[in-house]
Amino acid sequence: MAPPKTDVAEGGETPVSLATVPAATGTSSSTQLLGSILRSVAVLLTFIATIVMGAAREKVIIDVNSDYSLEGKVKSTYNSSFVYFIIVNALVCVYSAVSAGVSFINKNSSASDLPIGVADVAATVFLFTGNAAATAVEILAEKGSSHFGWTKFCNYTENFCHRLTAAIVLSTFAAIAYALLLVLSMIALQSRSR
Repeated sequence: MAPPKTDVAEGGETPVSLATVPAATGTSSSTQLLGSILRSVAVLLTFIATIVMGAAREKVIIDVNSDYSLEGKVKSTYNSSFVYFIIVNALVCVYSAVSAGVSFINKNSSASDLPIGVADVAATVFLFTGNAAATAVEILAEKGSSHFGWTKFCNYTENFCHRLTAAIVLSTFAAIAYALLLVLSMIALQSRSR
């Protein structure tokens, strides 16, 4: 019986069949650890940002003149941009916790990588849009707009605008954590494709 025929490339090297290369399953342990840390950070930051923004309210007294003053209450839930911010951060917080659990359970399988990657892109986009909407309104509250005749609102509150800023900063860090997760996913995908 004749020995099996093997093809030899020009340089004398034997080509490797794809069937002999083990398939890459899952991601490396360091990538998984970093991904878990980033997801945990995102859970914590979005949770705190949701609570801080949702609880932002203050009683305001505006002195119109020496005899008359206006009294009112400001709440973050009175503004649709802040409500959008709260909803986005709450949803991303829940998604982050669920995806961290799914990633941990399926750590030796790459079956959930694509759906989680697509959802990570959506979470990143939603976080950045929520932050942009809240930041735009917060800047108007802080600086006003002479073109539209809007006065500075934050002059009349002590803590309300500080809470808004704190929530936006926390959520921005969560969005950066998600952007880093996307970069990490791309690096893992590139290393698997080699």
